[in-house]
Amino acid sequence: MNKGSNGLKQQLATNFSAAANNYHSYDVLQQESAKRLLAQMSACEHLLDIGAGPGTCFGHIEGLKQVTSLDIAPGMLRQLITNFPSYLAVCGDAQNLPLAAASVDGIYSNVALQWCDNLALAIAEANRVLKVAGELNVSIVSQDSLFQLRELGFKINQFIAPSNIQACFDDEHWDIELCDTQAITVHFDDLKAMLQSIKGVGAAIVTPTSSTNLPQVTLRGRKDWQALQAKAELNRAPEGLPLTYNISFIKARKKR
Repeated sequence: MNKGSNGLKQQLATNFSAAANNYHSYDVLQQESAKRLLAQMSACEHLLDIGAGPGTCFGHIEGLKQVTSLDIAPGMLRQLITNFPSYLAVCGDAQNLPLAAASVDGIYSNVALQWCDNLALAIAEANRVLKVAGELNVSIVSQDSLFQLRELGFKINQFIAPSNIQACFDDEHWDIELCDTQAITVHFDDLKAMLQSIKGVGAAIVTPTSSTNLPQVTLRGRKDWQALQAKAELNRAPEGLPLTYNISFIKARKKR
């Protein structure tokens, strides 16, 4: 990674570490995407969880003997060890996996790889550490997510297009068994809770490397905040204020 991407990686690690203790108070989106991802997984013995956060229960996976949990945030891994003491916690980067080639037969990654500055490299690394016929199950936040915040004037991350995600899986190395993008909408009591749902899991509405021509919200005081809340209320549904994520789900198998 270059100097700029190393700086972003360190910022992400710091943010996610700070959120570790209270992560499960805000991970509504992560829980929703995990339900589908976990349901599509096949049996395996050694599973690698990339971007593991405070950990996921894989007890339903047939034949599972070992879980290696990788995250860039030491704080997340400390929480994971408390939650799942039998898991092997590894601090590392998805784009440079500290694992031997052909050492795992399954990979799981839930809404984590969108933070990679080189997704193709992360997918290539996943292929390297998988055994032949090993399975990758991944969900990735994709283009046009958080459009409600963009319409309010927030400067948001520019996520990768689903077609570009799929292009990272070349025919020479992968068999794609499932690939589709699903809109998942979560609801909140108010705008403050909506914004906290992002910060509370260690993410940010915008990263330093993101760029957009849209104006950014400027809050000069209570009056501006009240006006922003009133604008957000125009979108209120019976369930609450909606926030939509486009999640690309992929199930792929290593060819060679």
